[in-house]
Amino acid sequence: AWFLFTVVFQIKYFSTLNTLALFIVAAIGADDIFIFMDAYKQSQYHLDVLTDLETRMSWVYRRTGTAMAITSATTCAAFLCTLITPLSSIQSFGIFAACVILIDYVLVMSLFCTAVVIYHDRFESRAKCGCCCPCGVQNPTSVTEKAKAAIEANGGNEMKRDRVSEFFRTKVSSFVQKPFNRLLLAVVFLSWVSVSIWQATKIEPTKENEQFLDENHPLQKSVTILDKEFPTANDDLGMKVYYAWGLGLVDRTGVNRLLEPDNFGVPTFDSNFDFNAQCQVELLNFSDRLKTDPKYKGLIKRKNGVGQVYSFLEELAAFNVYGNLNNCTEVKKGDWRSADWQIDTADLPEMMPKFLEEKTCFADDGETVGGRYSKELGWDGKTLKYAAISAESDKLDPFGRDSEFLTRKEYDQFILLAAEADELVSVHCSGSVIMTDLDEKFVFMNNQSIYVQTAIQSSILGVCIAFIVLLVSTRVFHIALFASLSITCVLISVVGTMVMLGWYLGSIESILIGIIAGFSVDYVVHLAHAYEIASGDTYERITEAFGDLGISVFNGMITSVVASIPLFFCQLQFFAKFGTFLCLTIAFSWIFANFGFMSLLAQLKIPVKSGKVCSL
Repeated sequence: AWFLFTVVFQIKYFSTLNTLALFIVAAIGADDIFIFMDAYKQSQYHLDVLTDLETRMSWVYRRTGTAMAITSATTCAAFLCTLITPLSSIQSFGIFAACVILIDYVLVMSLFCTAVVIYHDRFESRAKCGCCCPCGVQNPTSVTEKAKAAIEANGGNEMKRDRVSEFFRTKVSSFVQKPFNRLLLAVVFLSWVSVSIWQATKIEPTKENEQFLDENHPLQKSVTILDKEFPTANDDLGMKVYYAWGLGLVDRTGVNRLLEPDNFGVPTFDSNFDFNAQCQVELLNFSDRLKTDPKYKGLIKRKNGVGQVYSFLEELAAFNVYGNLNNCTEVKKGDWRSADWQIDTADLPEMMPKFLEEKTCFADDGETVGGRYSKELGWDGKTLKYAAISAESDKLDPFGRDSEFLTRKEYDQFILLAAEADELVSVHCSGSVIMTDLDEKFVFMNNQSIYVQTAIQSSILGVCIAFIVLLVSTRVFHIALFASLSITCVLISVVGTMVMLGWYLGSIESILIGIIAGFSVDYVVHLAHAYEIASGDTYERITEAFGDLGISVFNGMITSVVASIPLFFCQLQFFAKFGTFLCLTIAFSWIFANFGFMSLLAQLKIPVKSGKVCSL
């Protein structure tokens, strides 16, 4: 999978999410191995395929290859649905996970098949220790021949199977076939799904910083206390929001971060930007307005009643009048405003080197002008490419990750302020203002919105793909429909349980919801395929499906649940939540596949017509 991902597809962006593929392949790979091995064991009860090993393995291939191809294709497609998001990290995860599932299928159908043949020829007849260990003397008689002879000695009647297979073949199958039991299951399932739908509709985006560690972890407790228990002080640094003239949008032509992770595009500048005298006046007026206008009190952080605004033009104008910034009292009082302070742009190449080396009057640590206004001054050594004014947000800080709800509320107010800046300043500076931050708060806010959209779109698309793949593979409409309904119930149940557990729709939850369809398809597909290829009436098909694949699906479920348990103990919240999600998805998938999907087939008794291109 790594070779396919990095060499064939030339993808260089490897997201930390990709490490989850280890747990994904542990769950799905174990399921495929159980399906193949159990099909091999079930073949010993079918006299017509025991002619020789080649015939027997051909039967195993046909029986498992199609079902595993369906599940692998559906799971791969579900992971590839993440490509609809513009976020490279999620795209990388989806592609890598799809590659892992594809290679898993190829290896099970080739390498593991070879291992089964070797097991048959060299180890199976010598396994007297209850496993495959060669602790006995090799019997020259083929295991396949012995199985054939045992059936013939029994008069051609089917041999008794192992206890677990018999349990699913008789007990579970009989339970589903009883009308009263189906009525009871219908009441339970409808009640649960109704509650889950009610809970799922209450899910809402996170309204606080997403926790990186468990809430009981000492470090996380410290972070929580600092965030919630201590009010923000005036001296605390707020997130700086920039209003820039002279900047253009980033040129992202040809940008593909999957192939070039470090290529973010090329910055562009507005060639119409004119730092003329009137533009300077309006920039200074806008800066003063941000500092003193009381309507910005809840938006811009204030210190001693004055807004925390960074405007290089104040000190540049004073420098133009006085020739230096030695007298900070006069600079701050603004006595220079009564003089002709506007700067001739032709003098900038000579002024700027000296100005940038001056000590700023608005910092007490000896910081230079160039250091204080490094982001606001777009000086490239020859020309002023852009000019910006920044203001500290009263609600947002540059350190944590706030919820979309809070960030968007502030963002919308800063956007309105940008519209005011356009009316006041842009007409004189020849260009539109660009509002942004450099702490990626607004980017993260947008990503949270994308997470929500991705969760909804990917989950719906995943169910639709599952239905199409099932319809094409089984060519039976009602089987594909009921299986898709089972997957939808799993999706609703998992989302509803997330809300019951107190989860909000953050980045972690959104990614997990988007891949539910890919995770929940395996068990229902295996039972649907077994039911479709079986013979007889509805009850006979159900009995045969449970008898052949009931134990395989059960073993796959147990293995996947066990694989999720270690994740419960992870301190990192993403892995802990993924473990809970994996356990819930696997458990609900198994329950709805065995007792929901099969009960629907038993209740409606829709016949499966052979020889039809698509049976309705």
